Amino acid sequence: MNSNMHFQYYNSNALVVVNTKGQIRTLYKSFRVKCVEAVGLIPRDAHAYVDEVLSNDLDQLQYVINGQLYLYYQFHLCIKF
Repeated sequence: MNSNMHFQYYNSNALVVVNTKGQIRTLYKSFRVKCVEAVGLIPRDAHAYVDEVLSNDLDQLQYVINGQLYLYYQFHLCIKF
């Protein structure tokens, strides 16, 4: 998980990321993430593309990858500001 960044659900096609310096970056689908723990059919350290971003009832971000829902903290987002 990216502990030095704050993620905010924007809409199903975009994710807003704010780093510790307050810099903002908007990622539009399909963006790439790296799996930090094996989930479903995705092995650990594999890269995947997020097709859609959702928010559940607990206000947790969810990624849709190959038609399956995954919680955001199961993946690492590698971006530069």
